[in-house]
Amino acid sequence: MTPEQRREVNEAVLAGRCALASLEEASEALESASRWGALDIFTGGLLGVATSIAKHSRMGSANEALAAARADLRAFTRELSDVSSIEELRLDVGGLNVAIDILLDNPLVDVYVQKKIDDAQDVVEAAITATRTVLRRLEAM
Repeated sequence: MTPEQRREVNEAVLAGRCALASLEEASEALESASRWGALDIFTGGLLGVATSIAKHSRMGSANEALAAARADLRAFTRELSDVSSIEELRLDVGGLNVAIDILLDNPLVDVYVQKKIDDAQDVVEAAITATRTVLRRLEAM
């Protein structure tokens, strides 16, 4: 391997590690949102409003982490063409659903939001697995 090729591999590895860290941060934020979401499904009244607010706060943190992960994965894919589906890294339940979830504390909306969180977790876990696989291949070079 030439020094230029080695440099390119090293740049890809660094970008991949950064992307992996962002994905793991997003995964932790989604896990927290999921725990609050599960609690929100079974609570009502003022406690239900409080759990809805906490859940949506965690979802906001997850969205920030997902945005960072998308940016880091884009940098990684500039180095590689093996990682795809980064546009699926979003957690979008819609503003109206957020308002309904918090103000009305409707169990059906709670379940809908929980499904969105679960779906986002699945996409993040797949991206983590793909990134780890590509990093192992790069590091073996």
